[in-house]
Amino acid sequence: MSAATRQRLPAHIHRPIIYRTLMIAMSPHFSKGKSIATACALSLLATAALAQPNGGNIDARLKEEVIALGFKDGELPQLKPAFGNYVDAVQVGNMLYLSSAAPQAPDGTFVKGRVPDEVSPEKAMVAAKLACLRQIVRMKYVLGDLNRVKQIVYVRGKILSATGYTDQTRITDACSALYVAVFGDAGKHARTTDGTVAAPFGVTAEFETTVELKTQTDVVSEKK
Repeated sequence: MSAATRQRLPAHIHRPIIYRTLMIAMSPHFSKGKSIATACALSLLATAALAQPNGGNIDARLKEEVIALGFKDGELPQLKPAFGNYVDAVQVGNMLYLSSAAPQAPDGTFVKGRVPDEVSPEKAMVAAKLACLRQIVRMKYVLGDLNRVKQIVYVRGKILSATGYTDQTRITDACSALYVAVFGDAGKHARTTDGTVAAPFGVTAEFETTVELKTQTDVVSEKK
């Protein structure tokens, strides 16, 4: 499989066990010397791996992503208080509106600097994930249970950018990938990405998020 194809795989596919299984099943040399039964079994396992984000445990998937971002023992970051006369989240009916979140590193500091001259695009992508992780922590704090999320509806990313830099969507993609890795299909969303020459406190990125919540009818339907 080419490097370009690997990069297009969903985030959860890169988990070691799933990734190795998928590579075996997709290898053009796989069938050589193997039984049809074994080939079918591995193909089914790879298919199940592709469907993984839509089932399973949201908290377990979140913990896996948190560990990958460098948080000790998968512990969720502590939320810092709002920096102004606003609140982190407002619920209206079955919609949850989250204020912009900036990237908070495991040591509690915020990632700052312009892309790409002060912060590389690769580091900015990590910053995007850190910012969206804060949004997920906010959801958990407000809702108590992330299974109450029906759909991540809309994301707006703002990337602190040097003049002439135009690849902001690459950075926002990292945030989108985190939502999909944690929530599966429910993490797929509409979005907007803006480049900006200045940002509050000089943070590299910030993201707004709008979430649809499950109604009581949705919960009852899931239990049937």
